[in-house]
Amino acid sequence: MKSNNNKISEKELQKAVQFYLSDPSKIIELDDGIKIQVLSPGRINPNEGPDFLEMALLVNSKIIIGDAEFHFASSNWIEHSHNDDERYNSVILHIVFKNDAKLDRKFLTLVLKEEKIIDIYKEKFANPKKNVDIFSLEELQNYSLVRLLRHTTEAQKVINEKGLEQAIIHLTKDFLDRYYSKKRRPFYKEEQSEAIMRNISGSLMSQYLKLLSLNEIESIADNLVQLLKTKIAQEGLALRREIILNVFLPLALTQSNEETRVQLFIWYWSTPSLNKYGVLSREFPNLPQNFLWQQQGMLEYIKELQTNTSVISDALNQYGVTDVLEFLHRGNID
Repeated sequence: MKSNNNKISEKELQKAVQFYLSDPSKIIELDDGIKIQVLSPGRINPNEGPDFLEMALLVNSKIIIGDAEFHFASSNWIEHSHNDDERYNSVILHIVFKNDAKLDRKFLTLVLKEEKIIDIYKEKFANPKKNVDIFSLEELQNYSLVRLLRHTTEAQKVINEKGLEQAIIHLTKDFLDRYYSKKRRPFYKEEQSEAIMRNISGSLMSQYLKLLSLNEIESIADNLVQLLKTKIAQEGLALRREIILNVFLPLALTQSNEETRVQLFIWYWSTPSLNKYGVLSREFPNLPQNFLWQQQGMLEYIKELQTNTSVISDALNQYGVTDVLEFLHRGNID
């Protein structure tokens, strides 16, 4: 089927749609009032079946992983006989320019502006020489999400074994050991690490985590700002941010209610990075390091040594995420 604008086909516009959905910090409000974040825009499917595979959505504080279909109009779903095709049972999001039919399906409908998508197509994809690196659209977000959920799963396992208070100590020590095992760290690392470990139990970070577990924190955004300003010992801002990212955030996600969990995800996907990592600049010279999630995605990609599958569900199954985290599932929207 062709667009009314210059006869551009649905297939040609797929990459433009994927590009539009590739900002995980963007909060999208659907026509029915539901707000979503697209944590990963999924892989474009070159074969028969849904247009986008393994898309990850944050919906009402839950991560839903499934497929998405793109049409010019919602009535195309019926015209293309998708109701009778089992391959489309995994669709969680229907992306359209015109919502002209009510479909009896358990998926969300996202209505995009046709002119906006066509403009993206003309700017980014119409000229093959200017095509956007597809890694920046899907792989980077996949690995960023996998890294965050892997850390959260590890945190939940430690909590299950040791309790929250001991988990804070355990994960902080584990992180500091890894942090200071890297090359070119300051010579006073042992003294600084010991100071942080002495103070961690009574730190503001620990207080916030305990309040989260009791459902007694309202504005997680304000508290994160305060955490960034408040020293645990005498560490610098860069190290403190690393501790918040690698220790506080995973632990906080395990203790959060629906409202605070959404705020935590927003923080992860929208917080600017302080500086560029030299190793990432060398490994990925053409990829931006403007946000924490971008750096986290590159680090996870390096961790997997470029050999592991990038399919979200396979990676999460490998780490046992779906068996541990109650706020993630695969399948249709409830």
